[in-house]
Amino acid sequence: MEKLKPVEHKFKDLSFYLLRFLLKKGRKDFKPLDAARITKILFLRPDKIGDMIISLPVFENLKKEYPQIKLSLCCSPRNYGIVKNDPRFDKIFLYRKNIFKDIATVLAMRRENYDAVVDMISNDSVTNLFLARFSVKNKPRIGVQKLKYRDYYDYSYYHRLDDMRHIIRNTLELLEAFGLDSEKADGFAPPYVEDKTRMMAEVFLDGLKAKEPNRLNIGYNLSVGNPTRIWDKDKSRRLMDKILESGQGNYRVIVLTAPPDRTRGDELAGHFQKDMVQVPPGLNLTAVSAIISRLDLLITPDTSLVHIARSFKVPVVGLYPKPVKNFLLWHPYQQKEGAVLSGNNDNIFDITVEQVFETFVKVVNNHRLVRK
Repeated sequence: MEKLKPVEHKFKDLSFYLLRFLLKKGRKDFKPLDAARITKILFLRPDKIGDMIISLPVFENLKKEYPQIKLSLCCSPRNYGIVKNDPRFDKIFLYRKNIFKDIATVLAMRRENYDAVVDMISNDSVTNLFLARFSVKNKPRIGVQKLKYRDYYDYSYYHRLDDMRHIIRNTLELLEAFGLDSEKADGFAPPYVEDKTRMMAEVFLDGLKAKEPNRLNIGYNLSVGNPTRIWDKDKSRRLMDKILESGQGNYRVIVLTAPPDRTRGDELAGHFQKDMVQVPPGLNLTAVSAIISRLDLLITPDTSLVHIARSFKVPVVGLYPKPVKNFLLWHPYQQKEGAVLSGNNDNIFDITVEQVFETFVKVVNNHRLVRK
């Protein structure tokens, strides 16, 4: 699928060129909207899980300041699961990359007569440009990090790499379009977890705690969407050896895996018996989020779990490929330590056990972990 991305991008560029006459330029005299008089806003976020997680603080801050506003969301099948039952949203629409279904979705959104539409993808997206144009009727279009298509939005902003902030702070800046001070906005907003799902996680964790109540729970995530972020299994085993030995019986490792990776999880846990346990099978992402909320620390490659953990203020040790831009944007939010960088731009394969363990010790010492 990654090999087809350049073809998809060229097709979208061609679509923009051919259909640009349908687009309307944004207003040059945009002023912050009076959110007290707004009743409904549509947000466009049809991309990955991590992108949705880092957007939750925007919704949380808006609902806190203006509880009368009904928030609607256009998401993708990939990130729908993390928001489908979230009470912060009045309506949720799916963008499926199916022209017939998506036309129907656009028409359904248009019938809602939203007061504004917010394109949350932090780059120039042809897809979201057209969604923003046709999903609302002559209402303000607000964008994030637009450059090439900036003129088609009423409000947007762009940060150069040399003054780039964390992606959460960057995204929160769109609150300025609603008259809110983004610098005062809270960047922590966890995903919503239903009581039933939370209870499932608590049964699992409380069962472990009942057997050995004094242990700290260290999460270790094996599941990533990109093969370049899969760390060597021998390194994983050696890292766990060092961590468990350093804990002198005070640590319990909880292995987090998606269904395709359970065999890898079983293989790793089998080496450590009572010191390591894998999460129960069949959990959805919100159930995993509930477990993460009760961890004392999480070790993971650069995935959405980094941002889920930080939304609950759980300390993270994250493994990242080298690109400076990626690291500056997506490192663990408001955490001075905890990121381990590869020596190359393509993968995390050259990260050593010693690097991760040294970072783990720093995070443990700086956060003074206490049993939950």
